[in-house]
Amino acid sequence: MKKTLLALAIASISASAFAVDTSSQNSRNEDMFAFDPMHKDQFSVSGSVGVGGYYDTGSKAFYDDWVTGLTLAVNYRNNRIVGYFETDLMLNYSTDPDAKAASSTDKHSGPATDVDKAWLGFDTGFGIASFGWENDTALDAIDGAGDNTYEFGASAGDASDAFNVVKFQGATNGFAYAVSYFETDDNHAKADKGVNGYVGIEQEIFNVYAGYETRDSDYDVYTVTGNVKLGELKLGANFWIEETDTKLLDKTNTGYYVSAGYAVSEDLTLAAGYAGNTEEIGKTDTDYSYVNVAAMYTLAKNMDMGIDVRQDLDAGGADEETYVFAAGYYYF
Repeated sequence: MKKTLLALAIASISASAFAVDTSSQNSRNEDMFAFDPMHKDQFSVSGSVGVGGYYDTGSKAFYDDWVTGLTLAVNYRNNRIVGYFETDLMLNYSTDPDAKAASSTDKHSGPATDVDKAWLGFDTGFGIASFGWENDTALDAIDGAGDNTYEFGASAGDASDAFNVVKFQGATNGFAYAVSYFETDDNHAKADKGVNGYVGIEQEIFNVYAGYETRDSDYDVYTVTGNVKLGELKLGANFWIEETDTKLLDKTNTGYYVSAGYAVSEDLTLAAGYAGNTEEIGKTDTDYSYVNVAAMYTLAKNMDMGIDVRQDLDAGGADEETYVFAAGYYYF
């Protein structure tokens, strides 16, 4: 689950905290390798409380999927040493009897906690080099840059959150870049190892990125994403190719997602998107497509809510379903 506004808000709070601390630290430390003794001013805490969930016409059930609960994030900066820790405490409710009967490892099985990110890094001035026990991979930052909706946008199937993530990410003079090594499991022996990254151009009016990921399981992802702002209208697009080439499976997924968002007022934004992709397995092609419409409303400076409705147009021979997501968040 993407949790778009929550992720963006936490990232914004974290970036602001780092910017403030950087200024104060650099004023005291001209030497980039000089550090102050650890004290409380080097830490900042942010987070959110969320309520919401999903409904679909297939299961006819309401389920949470890591939406309702508490997210806490702790930032640390001492001169150029930076760190981040984020954890979730979620309700994970479901009205689906099958989900209630599932094991505790199922995503709809009841209350749960999860360390979502834990990393330590060094700010080089051109970007942050970091190592994380668990963290977003580089490609996760831009693979959905063309999504202006609330929840049901489509993008490349990259590794997203991973373990033992070694990453360098930065931007300078309108040029963005990142690369990361990652493992898909916390068990090193069993994990799929991979590398991904991107380069991009970031301007006030538009952003465009090209990314790539490869894993040792013969899985590769190519993606191009971007957006452009035209007054109150914002347009975006994601394009991707996923290739799996093993002895047991020869599969290619080619897809795209286009979306538009319009700021009706300072508080209300309306958006819509269209997704289409073709899955090729051997000589068999299967097409999928859907549309989604969304509304996002800011209740106050630190409160917002949204709803997103997705309707399948072509489910590849399966029943076309309707999905609904609604949530509200309070940030602190």
